Amino acid sequence: MLIFSLLVFFILLAILIYILGEYIAWIYRDEATSKSSLPKWFKWFDKIEKPFSKIENVIFKFLKLDIKKETDWKGYLYSILLFNFILFVMLFLIFKFQNILPLNTLNLEGMSWHQAFHTASTFITNTNQQHYGGEILSTFSQLFGVGLAMFLSAATGLALAPAFTRGILNQENDKLGNFYKNLIKGAVRFLFPVSLIIGVFLVSQGAPQWFGGEIIVNTIEGINQSIRIGPVAGIEAIKILGTNGGGFFAANAAHPFENPTILSNIILNLFLLASPIAIIYAFGIWIGKRRHGVILIGAIFFIFVGLLTVSVYGELQPNNGLQISESGQYIDQSIGNMEGKEVRFGPALSALWAVSTTSTTNGAVNSMHNSFNATGTIGPFLAMAMNCLFNGIGVGLLNLMTYIIICVFIAGLMIGRAPQYIGKRIEWREVKIAALIILLLPVLVLLPTSWAVVTDMGKEAINNPGFRGFAEILYEMFSAAANNGSGFEGLMDNTLFYNTLNGFIILMGRYFPIFGQLLIAGYLANKKIRPETEGTLKVENFSFLVLFVGVMIIIGGLIFMPALAVGPIAEMLSGGM
Repeated sequence: MLIFSLLVFFILLAILIYILGEYIAWIYRDEATSKSSLPKWFKWFDKIEKPFSKIENVIFKFLKLDIKKETDWKGYLYSILLFNFILFVMLFLIFKFQNILPLNTLNLEGMSWHQAFHTASTFITNTNQQHYGGEILSTFSQLFGVGLAMFLSAATGLALAPAFTRGILNQENDKLGNFYKNLIKGAVRFLFPVSLIIGVFLVSQGAPQWFGGEIIVNTIEGINQSIRIGPVAGIEAIKILGTNGGGFFAANAAHPFENPTILSNIILNLFLLASPIAIIYAFGIWIGKRRHGVILIGAIFFIFVGLLTVSVYGELQPNNGLQISESGQYIDQSIGNMEGKEVRFGPALSALWAVSTTSTTNGAVNSMHNSFNATGTIGPFLAMAMNCLFNGIGVGLLNLMTYIIICVFIAGLMIGRAPQYIGKRIEWREVKIAALIILLLPVLVLLPTSWAVVTDMGKEAINNPGFRGFAEILYEMFSAAANNGSGFEGLMDNTLFYNTLNGFIILMGRYFPIFGQLLIAGYLANKKIRPETEGTLKVENFSFLVLFVGVMIIIGGLIFMPALAVGPIAEMLSGGM
């Protein structure tokens, strides 16, 4: 029954990827490639062009943007950094001084400077690693801080995909497009309308969408209880679609107001995966090689299923720490490990969500990952460690291209020919930059982890002893460096040490790779497109799929094995399942 249910889920996922992928390809049909190279039936989408264009033109005119002006990789990067810096300052001020801002009906305090720094850093980078319970934010902070940042950080990542594609398809032309035009088109045509659809669906399932601040309910014990409430459905919709993560409530998507039913859980999990995968499918359309896009998705999906299998198996096993209750009574665990999980989801759907959210750098959770068995944590850990699976919206494609450059280089060495990808020769400059981007993650994870476990500032936040305590810190650093945002939640991380350290890790984990990837796009854009020959590496066959899977596993996964060996793997081998 479980296998059949997962099969149906993946069939629905494939359909949703196809629909969203075709739509995203249409949105950026001019920004990524020439319109003439796309299918004729794309004209069906042109029927909805007019209302979107009117909204965009109003925004362009209001902001006085010259959308016809295109920039090279330096100009594109400058626009991203300037826009994100302004957004960062705005968020920092909102979180720090929310106590004197409007819509603070509950008289909530402002954040400390280091918590505001971490929170602003995490929301502008599409990470959403929360060192606070969601309920401590005012309605103003939720709307104009969290909500706005979720849209704009996702739109920033989305705007990078057509720019990098332009670098591959341009021939001796260094222009990658207009960042602000791509940003606004992605927000207006994709993020806003699809989020609206998801939000309306969530309201139909019972998620609240209100701006009052709190409600008073009389419980079955006859006690009046105050419950925080607000624009929950809207925040939940964009956090899933935009691979943001985070949550209005501290319990995140395990809270019944954020994720009310098993149907809402399945739909949210589908969009959680489909949104970033659809960008990869759209990439295949833009370059005129749909099959190549499918091959890339298939390679990643193979690894995803492997990680999912390990985690589901681990969570279907009993939790050894709960075999006997404090009263000495045996606890029935025939359905698996239910600690930290919602009864309406169970072990399998919780594990599916956990691997999905770490594979897509989403970070939303519908269960507490620190309550997983040791075997169950292997999937989420490796998904973040590889950092080359579906990843975030837009930037996931760029991370994937980084590994493809290494893969093409290795393939060129194997067949004794100059490496070439989509007609562009891959030279030492691109390979060096790609290697440095890949090596950045272990630097941002392992060095801070080492610092945390040898200092009192780092160790005093640990709540669990032994291997699990080390795993809490390791997971925290993975979550920050990979821009994921989820957490083990056994770590008391709202401290000066973790707020400042993780804030800087998050910023470096986001913008350093973007710098390198846009530099690669700039190099590629200035090259000639070489025609394919018999010796050209074929990127649309099974051999490439196998090679690509091997490169991702060897480079992306094994580099962290020593660290994992003294964390979740050691716990698993010691009998902690």
